This record gives sequence, C-alpha cells and structure tokens, in this order.
Amino acid sequence: MTHARIGEGRSLAMVLPDPWTRSDSKKLLPTDARAHNRTLVLRTVLRTPDVSRADVARITGLSRITVSDLVGGLVGDGLLIETGARESKGRPGKPATPLQVNPLAFAIIAIDLSQPHRFHGAVLSITGEILHRAEVRGDLTGGGALTAVVNLIARLQSATAPRIGGIGIGSPGIVDGSGTVVESTNLGWRRLPLATQVSERFGVPTIVENDANAAVTAELNVDGSEDLLLVRIGTGLGGAAIVNGHLVRGANNAAGELGHITMPGPGDSPVTVEATIQHLLEQGGDLGLLQRVGAVLGEQLAPVVAMLDVPEIVIEGPHDLDVAAIAAAAETAIAGLRRIGTGHPCRVRPGSHDEDVVLIGMADLLLSRTIATI
Repeated sequence: MTHARIGEGRSLAMVLPDPWTRSDSKKLLPTDARAHNRTLVLRTVLRTPDVSRADVARITGLSRITVSDLVGGLVGDGLLIETGARESKGRPGKPATPLQVNPLAFAIIAIDLSQPHRFHGAVLSITGEILHRAEVRGDLTGGGALTAVVNLIARLQSATAPRIGGIGIGSPGIVDGSGTVVESTNLGWRRLPLATQVSERFGVPTIVENDANAAVTAELNVDGSEDLLLVRIGTGLGGAAIVNGHLVRGANNAAGELGHITMPGPGDSPVTVEATIQHLLEQGGDLGLLQRVGAVLGEQLAPVVAMLDVPEIVIEGPHDLDVAAIAAAAETAIAGLRRIGTGHPCRVRPGSHDEDVVLIGMADLLLSRTIATI
C-alpha cells in the first residue's frame, strides 16, 4: 500500500462556491440549511484541526447551539472525533474539547482521464493521504475507455479497507453540471452520462469535472489567492479560471477550451502545440524554442490578464517538459504587453502538484459538493 501526502500540511478542504449546487439569491429550506451547515462545520474542522466547538462557531458565524448540535451528529456518525480536553491555562469553566475529522471515516476515489493512452487513479483518505494507486494503459477511446474507467475504479475500491464515500473523475472535454461528458474528442465520447453510470454501478456519490477545472482547484490554495488562471499543455491547450473564488464555467460549460493554438516550430514555420511539445520532449529541451513557446502563450494570455486583472497564472505540462522556462518567458511577455502599471505584475509559475494535480482537485471538489451526504 502506498502512503504519500498530497501536500505538506494541506487537507482536502478547500471551500469553493459551486454555481451548479448553490444559489446565494435563494433562501435555503430547513433541510438544505442543515446540510449546508453540516458541510461548513466539516470543512472548518478539516482546514483547522483541533478546533473546539467555540472555535467553529466563531469561524463559521453559526451559533454555539447550532454548532454543538451539528458536532454531536457528526461525532455520532463517526465523521468527527473528540481528542481530549485542552488545558484551561487558569481560565475558569469547562476545558474546550478539540475536534478532528476521523481519518478512517471513509475514503475517496479520484480518477484522472486527461492523459492519452493512460488513465490513473488513487484512493485518498479524507485527510489527503494517498492510500493506493492504480493505472490502466492502452487504446482508451469510446466504449473501451468507459470499460477501462469502471475496471480501474473497481480495482481501487477492492484495494482499500475504509468504505468509499464518493468518486471524482477528471475528464478532458466539455462536462456539464450533471456530470455528463458533452464532448471529449480525445476520448471519443459524446453525451456520455458518466457520473450517473458510475454512481449507479458503485452506489456512491460521483462527480465528473473537466480536468483543467480540477487542476485549477488544486492549485488555488497554494498561495492563498482567489484569482487564478491555469493552462494545461498536452494534446492541445486546455485552460481554467477562478475569479473571486468562483470557478468560471461559461454559458456552455466550455470556459477554458483554448483549442489548438499555432506555436513556433523548430524552424521558421509555425506548427501545432502537439508538434512543438513533441519536438521539445524528443530533443531534451531547446531553450530558445521553450522561450518562444512561452512568449506566444504570454501574448495569447495578456488580454485575458488585462480584462480580469488576475495576479497569477499556473502552467501545467508533462513532467519531462521544462515548464519553468515556458512560464518565465510568458511572464516577461505579459509584463511587456500590459498597458496599465498596477505595481503588482502578473506572476506566471509552474504547477505545484505534478501528475497528481487532477486527483487532488477532484478530491477537493468531491468533498466540497458531497461531504454533507457521505
């Protein structure tokens, strides 16, 4: 069994408003309000271990009576544990009891379908420990790809002791709010109700999200920013954006679908992204070409940066591609094209989570949307 942390000191408890499941303009029904508050308490304890009931009330703004009732239910359900009374340090009254999420309460399966010819997944504890990994390789398109997904999930499910509380799948292409893959050219899927089919097969809550949206979710809390653009370099370019803490989806769930942008090639003629990246991987890194690729990306992204005034861009790419060189050139290009001097130039950096980025993001999103019902 493989045990690895997904991020130093980081739990899977990122609070991300979700326009598919939440409307701030609508009054919550009592049952909805309880589920919302239950989720809020669990997220708070995940993000801040050893908090007391009073701490949770202060952080969330809920009343102490409400928090006490919710915590009692969560302890009874085995999701929270009480770890013993704190020292009172001379203060009168009953010592506070620290709370923690029970790491054995349930596990999560996260799946990444973004790489051609390779699907990989992991079982993660609720606290973010990777308990087991598995992958499948081959010609992963059409019906064969769907069979491979189901078999991969079954392998991961059979390899772990804690019960599986939910499944999150990151897929290339356009994914709608129901977890249907509207279109994925890479996988040969069109109008595939993937979340429904997987949920019915395994009997647990299942969400499906675009892989770039999952990746930007994972990167969001690295520097504490609420505004972030992400570009994924692979078979073409994919992108995602979080603005004011909200994942931007677009009217057709297609925000970030950058498509195929022409890049500089090793000679004088422009070529596709795929051809340029393949050349760079084969040649072991051509610094001049890397810098030209970064400059083109910067030129493409500069208008978006100007429009949204985002402080940071993350560039993800294959692990053996020098993404840092691309990011540095893109940052220089954006700085040279900005017309307004804000005193805070846009930072462009490589991703922080390597190949686990989609898995981490899907686990975050799954907990954010379904933790109250698990």
